[in-house]
Amino acid sequence: MQDRLGGSPAYQLLHTFWMAVDWLYPPQCGGCQRPGIRWCADCEAKTEIIDHDLICPICGIPQAGMHPCVECQANKPSYKAMRSWAVYQGAIRGAIRRMKYRSDMGLSETFAQYLSNLIVMLDWPIDFVTVVPLGQRRRKERGYNQADLLARSVALAINRPYQPAAIKRRRETRSQVGLSAIERHQNVQDAFAANPEIVGRKNILIVDDVTTTGATMNECSRACMEKNAKNVYGITIARAVILEQP
Repeated sequence: MQDRLGGSPAYQLLHTFWMAVDWLYPPQCGGCQRPGIRWCADCEAKTEIIDHDLICPICGIPQAGMHPCVECQANKPSYKAMRSWAVYQGAIRGAIRRMKYRSDMGLSETFAQYLSNLIVMLDWPIDFVTVVPLGQRRRKERGYNQADLLARSVALAINRPYQPAAIKRRRETRSQVGLSAIERHQNVQDAFAANPEIVGRKNILIVDDVTTTGATMNECSRACMEKNAKNVYGITIARAVILEQP
């Protein structure tokens, strides 16, 4: 990817819009609720940023070295690569929950900046950006899809088309929260379908807020690959992992 962050005039307009909203309605930090800022320096400093020199090169899980992890060796995912910016704990966990359940929509633009910088560093050959679709029941409950807001901001920031209709849900699924790894994979199995007119022969970036086992991202990717996508990449704000203590 030769483009650089902020190359889209539409992204600059979006950023200006959120600056105006913050001026009219002063925000609170998503991590600690400090007034006057969406994401403060203290919460950022406390965030465990994933070291991309010490991960599985396929699924992106933190580990010692850059060799494929045991799970990816045994069951190679449908996506070409997946990455996350930070570990899902502490302040970042609180911020994502505010974005997801408390209508703190401005955080989507904040975290899109971090993801966009990461995407530029990775230099993936992306043709367009899409999103993990939210079920109708949960969309009705929340009134919006936080991952959609995030993905739109990312697409504008990296100057790529946004195609929210690339993937759709075939059926409603249970929340993944509290499910085991096996239950997560069973819950989303065959739950998604891709539009062949959109995904065919394309390099696709799928955006979501959090990943744990990667089951949802893998199923979305599989749906795209079944409709002749060229490659699928996945990116999330955070990943729920257990890091080994030194």
